[in-house]
Amino acid sequence: MISQSTIEKILDTADIAEVVGEYVNLKRRGVNLMGNCPFHDEKTPSFVVSPTKGIYKCFGCGKAGNAVGFIMEQNRLNYPEALRWLAAKYQIIIEEELVDSEEISKQKSEREALLAVYSFANKYFKDNLLNDEEGKVIAKSYLTERGIRDDTIEKFEIGYCKKGWTEFYNHATKNGFKPEILIKAGFIKQKEQKEENKKEEYFDVYRERVIFPIHDITGRIIAFGARLLKKDDKISKYINSPENEVYHKSKVLYGMFQAKKSIREKDFCILTEGYLDVITLSQNGIENVVASAGTALTQDQVKQIGRFTDNITMLYDGDSAGIKAAIMGTDIILENNLNVKIVVLPEGEDPDSFCKKSGGTAFEEYISQNATDFIVFKTRFLLKEGHGDPIKKATTIREIVETISKIPDPIKRSVFIKQTSTLLDTNEQILISEANRLRLKDNEKTYKKINDEFENLLSFNNDIENTNFNPDEDREKSVIRSIILYGNMPCIDDYTVVKYILEEIEMDNLEFLNENYGNILVETRKYFNTNGFVDEYFFKNNIITSQIASDIIIDSQKHLLSPRWLSDAEKSIKTDFDNYKKEVINNVNYLKLSHLNRLLNENSEKIKETKEQETLNELLQIQKNILELKSKLASFYGIIIH
Repeated sequence: MISQSTIEKILDTADIAEVVGEYVNLKRRGVNLMGNCPFHDEKTPSFVVSPTKGIYKCFGCGKAGNAVGFIMEQNRLNYPEALRWLAAKYQIIIEEELVDSEEISKQKSEREALLAVYSFANKYFKDNLLNDEEGKVIAKSYLTERGIRDDTIEKFEIGYCKKGWTEFYNHATKNGFKPEILIKAGFIKQKEQKEENKKEEYFDVYRERVIFPIHDITGRIIAFGARLLKKDDKISKYINSPENEVYHKSKVLYGMFQAKKSIREKDFCILTEGYLDVITLSQNGIENVVASAGTALTQDQVKQIGRFTDNITMLYDGDSAGIKAAIMGTDIILENNLNVKIVVLPEGEDPDSFCKKSGGTAFEEYISQNATDFIVFKTRFLLKEGHGDPIKKATTIREIVETISKIPDPIKRSVFIKQTSTLLDTNEQILISEANRLRLKDNEKTYKKINDEFENLLSFNNDIENTNFNPDEDREKSVIRSIILYGNMPCIDDYTVVKYILEEIEMDNLEFLNENYGNILVETRKYFNTNGFVDEYFFKNNIITSQIASDIIIDSQKHLLSPRWLSDAEKSIKTDFDNYKKEVINNVNYLKLSHLNRLLNENSEKIKETKEQETLNELLQIQKNILELKSKLASFYGIIIH
């Protein structure tokens, strides 16, 4: 278990802008930073990072928190895992507190086991390549022949799996990994059993292959690609890890972990197909390169690139299959409002071979000189395939307009339509009409989807009508907001805001129906009882309070997002602070009214069900007392009864 002193050091060291900036392309907006939210699909930035407060919030999907919360959400980690990730990033030594080993074992999920075995295997495969005689003779010599240097091998953590049928299996099981997790991770398979009650036997899957670790965007190894070194037409040259809890190939780009910094700096991403393409280009100084690695380009992969740049250059082999793959990928890129250019290499060349021949500088010059706008490229290719056939030309026009219609930005669409009109010598207005028709068709599909979702929502709302849904939740949130924003400020007499609120709630035995707000209140009371105060640091960095606290803090600052409003915002803040005592007292009293309303409703139900006159008289008196309390509360504080 991580010690409290280490946790505090991690929280103090982690830079929210730096942490989020590894995943989101942030731009300065006044005192804050803004970008497209990584947690939901959006075209207009609504994701805000406050470097001074150390928190983030998305005004689109509502997610908010500190650096630890962001890493938890982004990388699907639990709290300790996120702390360890940040500790590794900032080179903080973790001090552990002793915890029962059985308890730790219980907490190990299958996901954690997969990550552990991938990390373990990576060390084993690397050691095979660098230190084992078989690895040096077979795999290291192969990589040397391909021109891959030792520093590149280290950068991409390339390894080797030996020839033996059970070399890795034996090594892994000796170190405590069970066959079930090794199968799940894709390292071994079980032999078919022809006889009953025969002992289970397993064999290694990656035998005699060079191993390419596949990292997620944070640098964790989540899968492997393995290339066969001997010629065998009956066996696949490349095999990859199977999909599981940590690896989804449609969401991963090979080399993104190594390339993301360069992509952001150069503001464009080169997209290739294979592992060696990425490795060779990177070794030759072209580091802003990633590969789809055997899968057709997907929405998730394009969105991942979009976090770092709006510009993609697709680099494909010069054969017909490579060109068609490039064309298929453009539609997905354009749908995500990114810019795309295509570079086709000379026939018979791939990025790996061509870069070796030309060298890094010449290769970059080739890309710069031959990067073709997708419209020009697609037009030339389709017209060439049509060979002057007017019917095929009409089909070409329709295909190109269909691609253009996917672009969300109307200005971009109009520019590309004008360009297409010139290239194909076609009436511009006809192209505009066709593009509008196609967009309308797509919009109808979208509308139907939204309408279906709305119908489901109505159905859901009907389902919850008879549940314990709390219509006064906002009252509870307002009280929590007062504690977070004004906690240590003076309130009544010598009471601070937090002390006043906690005592009022305790004296009147007020209940919070919202579990999250109730948990925050419990944590606040514990911290206040120990320290005699609460502060922003506590709210932002407590795992239970962080999400809602960050949400409230950024909400209170949202008028500061634009520099244009800064002077007015400063006046507004001053006014808010002048009036905060009234706001705090009103929030508590409205909470009391909500509590009284619930008591009234509960008492009314009892009155309806009671048949004994004596009990009925008692309940009627209670009803009268509650109504009088409501009236006095409203009269004394001048608030409106709901």
